[in-house]
Amino acid sequence: MQNLIIVASVLAFMMLLSSCSNTPILDDDQITKIVTSPQYYDGKFINTNKDTVQSFGKMWAATKDFLFNKSDQATPLRPIPIKPIAKNAFDLTDKNSLLFSRLGHSSLMIQMNGKIWLTDPVFSERTSPVQWAGPKRFHAVPLNVDELPEIEAVIISHNHYDHLDYGSIQKLKDKVNHFLVPLGNGQTLLDWGVAKEKITEFDWWDSIKIDTVEIIATPAQHFSGRGVLDRDESLWASWIIRNKDHSIYYSGDTGYFDGFKEIGDKYGPFDYAFMECGAYNQLWRNIHLMPEDTIQAFKDVKGNILVPVHNGTFDLSTHAWFDPFVQIKELAQQHNVQLMTPLIGEVVIKQSSYSNYAWWEDFLVNELRIPMKEFTK
Repeated sequence: MQNLIIVASVLAFMMLLSSCSNTPILDDDQITKIVTSPQYYDGKFINTNKDTVQSFGKMWAATKDFLFNKSDQATPLRPIPIKPIAKNAFDLTDKNSLLFSRLGHSSLMIQMNGKIWLTDPVFSERTSPVQWAGPKRFHAVPLNVDELPEIEAVIISHNHYDHLDYGSIQKLKDKVNHFLVPLGNGQTLLDWGVAKEKITEFDWWDSIKIDTVEIIATPAQHFSGRGVLDRDESLWASWIIRNKDHSIYYSGDTGYFDGFKEIGDKYGPFDYAFMECGAYNQLWRNIHLMPEDTIQAFKDVKGNILVPVHNGTFDLSTHAWFDPFVQIKELAQQHNVQLMTPLIGEVVIKQSSYSNYAWWEDFLVNELRIPMKEFTK
């Protein structure tokens, strides 16, 4: 799994994965839905593009690249700036507004229809099977998790450790009404103590309506696994959250593929498209978007405003931590794409005017003494 390949010792990495592997125990209904899925073949879930399989050779090449070709600026020298979320920042009596805040990496807190929706919540210090090793946060969580209000739904894109986090689920499970997950992920939540009646599993294009909000699982091009023995035993997905007034798209982890255009044609346009842009590498371009792929995917899904995610929180690749922001800003200008790069924790209200700014530039000028002209070439 890509985000665990980055553990410093390959041997330790393999041992950790092996120790975390298990065989899921599924009930008859789950088994039937899995084995009849168009995405399921010969005991595994597959991508539409069959050429995306990550062989051991590819994984070993990526591991060597991480160990020996890593930027010396892969992590910031000090915590990056955030904006703590005030208790009253989300007004749940407001049934009409759309608000969101980036909590870090791919974790989003969204208010729609006066309810709170979370994507891939990761509040732990490290994204790893253990909390004494693995990639460490660049910043604090911008809110006290214990002070979160009732959460209508937690929406999970796939089961990698930087998207499905045991510690976070333990903190959240008693205040969440629904857990919405791709096929095969329900058993993990059951094993972690989540009540069965709260869990709904989705195949691609499945949907559910909760009050006036519709949530749709849409295709992605990625893979799954929390260990060496459970590769692709659960599905991955991107997601749409919409009602009559608002519509957003969340890509999850994915490489570029034709599915973006199909999603855009069926369900676009979107007020905001939260697109993966970070922890990329040419060696795994078929399962993670490069910045130029992010721009094209955003156009394909017919997004109005691009909000890049999967960046700014964990060291999961070889590039400098700020590279995703620098690259996507330049590409957005070239392609006339409206870009929004809020601070972690900053609350964005759809109806309000918003002046975007490149917060990382001032931070880097102060931290690295890099002249501002380096960001304006």
